[in-house]
Amino acid sequence: MQTRALRTLVKISQVGSFVEAAKQLGMTLSALSMQMKALEAELGLSLFDRSVRPPRLTPMGRGIVGEAIALLEREDSLLSLSRPSDALVGQFKLGFVTTAAVRLLPKFLENARRTAPRASFDVETGLSAVLQDKVLTGQIDAAILTDADGLPPRLSARLLRQESFVFAAHHALLTDGLDGLLAQHTFFHFMPDTGIGKLIASAMVNQARPRGAKTIVLDNLEAIMECVAAGLGFTLLPIPDVDRYLTPQIIKLPAPISIQRKLVLAVLRDSALAKREYALAALFEAD
Repeated sequence: MQTRALRTLVKISQVGSFVEAAKQLGMTLSALSMQMKALEAELGLSLFDRSVRPPRLTPMGRGIVGEAIALLEREDSLLSLSRPSDALVGQFKLGFVTTAAVRLLPKFLENARRTAPRASFDVETGLSAVLQDKVLTGQIDAAILTDADGLPPRLSARLLRQESFVFAAHHALLTDGLDGLLAQHTFFHFMPDTGIGKLIASAMVNQARPRGAKTIVLDNLEAIMECVAAGLGFTLLPIPDVDRYLTPQIIKLPAPISIQRKLVLAVLRDSALAKREYALAALFEAD
């Protein structure tokens, strides 16, 4: 059983409302409701009377809250005793935004094996928005995200990387320079609803593109760079992602407007891992 769900249950009992609890915990109402339904399914009983608005704790639910408070206090005490330093000890679930995992994950795992032998990590990849919600709902302990819009107040965000963007195109398409590239050729756009996609979309609004200029949206960086290498169009991406797939035929051009991607380590401020955030972030540092 995940004690994070019990912490959410206790918060609901304290504020008397799903809506207010979700607000204070930095969760969406739907995510909080799903977490409570999952807890009820795991326990095999109804914690709330949903025939009234707002839902009220059932007598059994109130009893579970009392037991949960005592359990969570013991958990906090145990963690304090067993982990007196900021050393990483135990099992953790981490999320990596997919576009950065290919670059950051290998070095992270190598550093973890060498410098944090008493810690083990389960890893998943996904979109920044999805991973952020999973940290807020306690499904994972921390995540490496693209911070495009700012994170909810309940999350701590430690900057890991800051990466500038560049245009990339096959040299054969650059006979008329950047202006000709923007006006005449297909733009390969990474998903606009993602972290880096939002940054790209914002930057491209200010570029002189004729009405009806063709844009192709793709969800795979390698596919975008393969199309660019084939001379089918151009793109705008963080420099490390362009460099990873760079070929002699591809030319990088500075973006006229400064645009940078911030990769951050997101952790719940009131979680046990927050006290060891520095030690976790250190595993992303290059030698």
